[in-house]
Amino acid sequence: MTTDLRTRKFDRFFDLLDTDGNGFIEPQDWTRTADAFLRSFDHAEESPQAKALHQAYELVHQRICSAMDTDGDGRVSRQEFHAGLHRHVADPALLDRTFRPALDAEFDTADINEDGVLGGAEIQRVWDAWGMSTADAETATRYMDQDGDGRISRDEYYTAWREYLISEDPNAPGSFLLGHP
Repeated sequence: MTTDLRTRKFDRFFDLLDTDGNGFIEPQDWTRTADAFLRSFDHAEESPQAKALHQAYELVHQRICSAMDTDGDGRVSRQEFHAGLHRHVADPALLDRTFRPALDAEFDTADINEDGVLGGAEIQRVWDAWGMSTADAETATRYMDQDGDGRISRDEYYTAWREYLISEDPNAPGSFLLGHP
């Protein structure tokens, strides 16, 4: 059974992915999400980062969202998203196999100086791409930075997203990823 916290977090995630606000996640939403993310980091359409991010998001749609589409209409409603994501996060190994490649592609897109970490300006651009408020972005960064070095490593980035999807603890660091839970 999905908790109220998980419902709120899944709703926030759904709203971010439903780029046209029509109440459904469709393949073009993933394309628009990737394009917006790439624009935030000034990557050209044919750059390696653009190709990798588009491919990773397409795979997420194929592997996860297509399975959520229980009525076969080619799009995922909020209800289908909740039911499917709840089933998906029940198996953390499956979550790792399906979401990790997309989050790695996001990280590579955001790591514009290619130093293996996201510094202040880079992580702020991630939050800007996701449309977060300044206060929520600062909170998310503080919780995501597990070692307190002021930078976000690839593992910290993935761990926060994983915890956002799996944790039912409102005080867990990942619960603050997309704003206060």
